[in-house]
Amino acid sequence: MKIPRFIQPVILPAVILVLLSGHPKVVKSQQDPIYTQYLTNLLSIQPAYAGISGVLTISALSRAQWVGWEGAPNSNTFTMHLPMKSFNVGLGLSIVNDKWGPILQNGVYADYAYRILLKQRQYLALGIKAGFNTYHARFTDLELNDPLDPSFAQNVNFKMLPNAGFGALWHSDIFFIGVSMPKLFKNNIVDDSDKKVYREVLHLYAMGGYVFFISDNVKLKPTFLFRWSEQTPSYVDLAGNILLYDKVWFGATYRIKNSYALSFQFNVNSQLRFGYSFDLTSFHQNMVNSGTHEFTINYEFQSTRRNKRYTARYF
Repeated sequence: MKIPRFIQPVILPAVILVLLSGHPKVVKSQQDPIYTQYLTNLLSIQPAYAGISGVLTISALSRAQWVGWEGAPNSNTFTMHLPMKSFNVGLGLSIVNDKWGPILQNGVYADYAYRILLKQRQYLALGIKAGFNTYHARFTDLELNDPLDPSFAQNVNFKMLPNAGFGALWHSDIFFIGVSMPKLFKNNIVDDSDKKVYREVLHLYAMGGYVFFISDNVKLKPTFLFRWSEQTPSYVDLAGNILLYDKVWFGATYRIKNSYALSFQFNVNSQLRFGYSFDLTSFHQNMVNSGTHEFTINYEFQSTRRNKRYTARYF
């Protein structure tokens, strides 16, 4: 039986989800940031994304999670990427700042992607990521029920954690499907007395999306992001966005058993785009907070080439 063309791009993500859904989950605190507008920030977890727009692209994201909850996560990222003279090669840079409770992490990573033309305007991109995180933990600043608890007697001051990762992305200008593991090394983190505090865990991502042209002025974009990590909860983001007149995006995201979100993006012109999303938690009814606010800005420099190979308007 021949599979309809518009169904083909969603088969692989469905298979990935089925294969990964059997992994056990143990509740632990998060290590890497979680984003609602992940398409604006995809380079931070998917090195194969580098250079996909065909022009130099700069993005910034700021996420204030669980506003009003003391010690809640706060994340900021800056990414930039561009193609080389040949569209086959893309380079990128990701800078991440993440704070939750007494813990502060900063990461700097370089990205390299190589694209293989499969057929007209469809590519398979393979990417690698390499860089480092710095880790700080001010455990002695915490107010403890037991001030003599030895688990919090020592701080972690500026630990350098080198790492590397990889990713693969099959994409055109109306769909993308990919998998990535941005950190392959499970670094041990020790406190000032050289006692092991905890260990970094692996994170595996599967992602995909497709654009349906409802009319000349209306487009529908369903997307998903699956995140699996060792010893922490897995997350599945299911999102749907509508683009009106190539100007305004609005939509909703459901992070299964975790939160709901509404999002809005405005294309000022073909180069500049602003975005905002608001999340409310669903996993703990007694958790008092004012929701999560996420702001994004994206700028694409004008192409100096006669023929731009690819547009990132939709992804």
